[in-house]
Amino acid sequence: MKQINVVLADDHQLFRDGLKAMLQASGFINIVGEASHGSVLLTVLASQTPDIVLLDISMPQKEGSAASGIDLLPTIKERFPNVKCIMLTMHEDAQYILRSLKQGADGYLLKDTDEAELKTAIQEVYEGKKYFKNKISDLIVSNLSGEKSPETLLSEREIQIVRLVAEGKITKEIADQLYVSVRTIETHRSRIMKKLGVANTAEMIRLAYEKKLI
Repeated sequence: MKQINVVLADDHQLFRDGLKAMLQASGFINIVGEASHGSVLLTVLASQTPDIVLLDISMPQKEGSAASGIDLLPTIKERFPNVKCIMLTMHEDAQYILRSLKQGADGYLLKDTDEAELKTAIQEVYEGKKYFKNKISDLIVSNLSGEKSPETLLSEREIQIVRLVAEGKITKEIADQLYVSVRTIETHRSRIMKKLGVANTAEMIRLAYEKKLI
C-alpha cells in the first residue's frame, strides 16, 4: 500500500503524540510534520508538501492568537492546492460543519472517532473522495440524486428548518423564530432526517449543502 504523508495540526502536544503513534503503527501513514498553530503549519506545508493535513478547528493561527483553524483552509487551498484537509475536532455544531465545507474541507471528523474510521477517512480523502463522520451511503446519495430530490421530498417548512439548523440555531431558537413549540421542531427534524435517510445533523447539513438547499 502506498505511503500517505500526513501533517498533524493541533495545539495539544499530548494529543498529537498519541495520534502520531497510532497512525504510524498503521504501516501506510507517515507523519511528516506537526504544528501547534497556523503560522507553523504553513511553514511545514511549504517544506514537506504532505498529502493530507489533520486540522483542529480550535488551533490558533499563531501563538497567543484565538483564530479558528477553519480560517486557514482558504490559505492552504490557495497555496497548496494538492494538499487535502480533514478537520479533526471536538465541535459537532452545525455552524462549524457548514463553515468547514464552504472553506474547502475534504473531511470532517470528531475527536472521539475510532481508529479504524480515522484511517479509512485518511485513505478515502487521499483517493480524492470526501469523508464525513457517519457519511451518507452511496445508495442514499444515488436515490436522492434521482427522480426525488430533497426539494420534492421536503415541505417548504421543513426546508426552512434545515436552513435554520445550518445557520447554527438550536431547537429552541428555531421554535421561537417560527412561533411553534420545541416539540414541534423536534418532530420536524426527526421527519426530515427520516425522509433524507440521514442519521444525524452533520449528514443533514452536508446533504442540504450538496443539493443547494442552503
